[in-house]
Amino acid sequence: MKQREIKQTITFRWWKTDKSDIKEAHIEHLEEHANNHITEMRVAGMTSGYLCEYVRTDDEDGEDGVEYSGWWEFSTETL
Repeated sequence: MKQREIKQTITFRWWKTDKSDIKEAHIEHLEEHANNHITEMRVAGMTSGYLCEYVRTDDEDGEDGVEYSGWWEFSTETL
């Protein structure tokens, strides 16, 4: 029997616009936002794109939250 195996990968990365470290308390929110945004973009047929989000978990994050930028990409590999 002939088989065909395909591996699909979604990669995303976040960084703070001021280049400082990502706050541990923000990671879960950023991951959830990325997954939701990527799902919407994949339905629209996109294979990569920018991410942008403001996260505020406490008063230290300022009134508008901490600004994050990111990038995501979808790839397919035939094994």
